[in-house]
Amino acid sequence: MPSTSNPLWQRYEQSVRTMLSTRDPAAKVIHNKHVSGRLSGKKRQIDVLATGTVVGQDVTVAVECKRHGRPSTIQLVDQFIGKILDIGADRGILYSYAGFTSSAVSRAIGSSNPHVSTIALKTPATTIGYIVTAPGLPTDLLYQDPAPQWVEEMDEDAFRDFLTTGRWNKFWS
Repeated sequence: MPSTSNPLWQRYEQSVRTMLSTRDPAAKVIHNKHVSGRLSGKKRQIDVLATGTVVGQDVTVAVECKRHGRPSTIQLVDQFIGKILDIGADRGILYSYAGFTSSAVSRAIGSSNPHVSTIALKTPATTIGYIVTAPGLPTDLLYQDPAPQWVEEMDEDAFRDFLTTGRWNKFWS
């Protein structure tokens, strides 16, 4: 368990690292990794770097964890895509404690090389009653792959289904 003297952002990053390492025990998941940029030649800091093998192919996933008070923007997604390209990672996951703007999610969805997933971790207070049956993980680390643009846009039944089954419909009404 992380020390309580760690700043919240660092504990947040370590929690994401722990969660990801439990999703694939064979993967090597490292917190606060520094990687040389292939394009820039500069050291790049990655909040969490996961490496492993899938069907005999090495795969690298860069993860950034944002714990801001406001939703993450398209500029942040663009910066992250640039970092992924620079370090040569195969894909990226961008966690945001406060969610994402709709343009940020659209940009991530439109990125195919590298593929980027956006995952919002903050659970709106109005949904706490539905959390008890959420699959797998603590409520502050709900995993959505890819995340809905805004969970608040989902109708109540769709959101309840997401929390109880872990599935969501990209084309909710």
